[in-house]
Amino acid sequence: MDTMINNILFPTDFSLNTRQALPFALNIAKKTRATIHILHSIEEPYDFAPLAQEIKEGVTNKVKRLFAELLQEINEDEIYSDIPIKTHIQTGRAINTILEAGQSFESDLIVMGTKGRTGLEKLLFGSTTAEVIQESKIPVLAIPKNAPVTGFDQILFTTDYHDGDLEALQYTVELAKLFKSRIRVFHTALESTLKTKCMFYGFKELVKESISYENIDFEEEKSITFFEGVANQIERHNMSLVVMIRYSKPFSLIGQKKQSKDMSYYIQAPLLVLPGQKNK
Repeated sequence: MDTMINNILFPTDFSLNTRQALPFALNIAKKTRATIHILHSIEEPYDFAPLAQEIKEGVTNKVKRLFAELLQEINEDEIYSDIPIKTHIQTGRAINTILEAGQSFESDLIVMGTKGRTGLEKLLFGSTTAEVIQESKIPVLAIPKNAPVTGFDQILFTTDYHDGDLEALQYTVELAKLFKSRIRVFHTALESTLKTKCMFYGFKELVKESISYENIDFEEEKSITFFEGVANQIERHNMSLVVMIRYSKPFSLIGQKKQSKDMSYYIQAPLLVLPGQKNK
């Protein structure tokens, strides 16, 4: 997995949620000298076929004005004034245009805001962001509503000891170096057994042998659910970013879709989902 970030794709519908996610994309671009591609998708007005072209032109002109306002706002902050930014208007369903743009712009990262009542469970099991995460071949950074822009000083890397996890951790380390972050490698299990302990200590030693980064801690925790374990870690260690790996079965790491508690109320950390190796 390539850790170099040259192009960042930022899809927007100009809502408050996506505007709140923009500083995250800008901060990463500032540190990596990447170009940000801001994308807006216009869906075809099929219900008004006779007026389709007129409607499309009106919407396009409105989007151009919104882009101009957004760029002016960004350039007013001297910190971001030197970041290369390109704007794009695409026609089609948002999920399709985002995935296509990710490839055509040679994007290394997609940064997206989430809508409505946000959080890890809501994000993973509904919304356009969830669809992009499940289909994207490149990393996706999802920003919950009202997530504080404090940098990624504390990163929670979740692992289930799959083949691609070591490579994903190396990617996370390269990102951590940009922000001088501390990484907590975390595994949750229903019970602690000799097998889980061997996997935990084996992975820990493998990381120490193959990855050179001092600021890494390791923890295994007994939890009823994956969500409960992640929530505990965020609360206990004030985590500012959660990293997960997506395999061929979407979010196989998580297991159950329904949990006893609605995690959307108290998981507000940004989520970085990395594409993992397909399960054989």
